[in-house]
Amino acid sequence: MNFKQRLLFILFMSIGMGTSMSWLGMANKQGINSSMWQVFFISILPTIAFAFVFNLLVVNNLSNWIIKWRTKKMNNEVAIRLKNDNIRGWIILLTMSFTMSTRALLINGMLFHMTPVQFIFGFFGTLTTAYFIRDVFIMPIVRRLVFRVKPA
Repeated sequence: MNFKQRLLFILFMSIGMGTSMSWLGMANKQGINSSMWQVFFISILPTIAFAFVFNLLVVNNLSNWIIKWRTKKMNNEVAIRLKNDNIRGWIILLTMSFTMSTRALLINGMLFHMTPVQFIFGFFGTLTTAYFIRDVFIMPIVRRLVFRVKPA
């Protein structure tokens, strides 16, 4: 992907994952009611903005650094591209799941009331949900949108 495609990809993924994961988390904790919808609509834009900026400035650079480190001795372009996509996908998923779930716990005042075991199990629950939501729903839509809006 070129820079403009990567930028659109990050934007659409931030919108899709931020919206879906926030809604699922709030619906799971509060139930689906008017209070949940009110909090959701108040918090969704700051959540998407944080996810976009964090992904663009931190996670993307971390992914690029790890990709360079893991592929520096490789010569086969096809193998490098496959490894690149695999590394980038996992780094983004792991980092964003950890950061966004920890951010939500911190904002809600729950982080310091959890034991480390509760935190770890909560993280793996969030990671599993994010993996499913990303691969089944969000990623196919985002890929279609990115290449329709900004073809290669």
